[in-house]
Amino acid sequence: MKKSDENFYEQVQEEWLKFLILNMIGIVFTTGITFTVVIPGLKGFSLYLSVFILAFYFLIANIFVGLFKKRLYFVFTISLILSSLGMGWGLWLEWGEVSLVEHMNPVVIIGYPCIVAFIISLMYQFSTKVLLKRINF
Repeated sequence: MKKSDENFYEQVQEEWLKFLILNMIGIVFTTGITFTVVIPGLKGFSLYLSVFILAFYFLIANIFVGLFKKRLYFVFTISLILSSLGMGWGLWLEWGEVSLVEHMNPVVIIGYPCIVAFIISLMYQFSTKVLLKRINF
């Protein structure tokens, strides 16, 4: 790995509060805004936005790597709570819209925050195992 990769994780550890707030806001807003456009088969699905959101979740997972070493369950729990909060915020903002009826399925309401938390945790685990071995962080 490059020296810049080491510097990223060091910078995350030095300014941990800023990065933690950035992650919290990022998860809440991302899940609140995108839950209607990233679920395949439902109205409004966008593949381009889904790929962008996965890249954003990879960034969030890497910030979690710098913040919390070897705390996978903690990252999963934080991601689940924040994504559920973001989902509730998104539902509250769009309440009453006709297009929201399709997304009011209990499987979507319960499943989407769980899937977001699982994806972030999976990317966290990947980054911890593969990337950190290369830079000995």
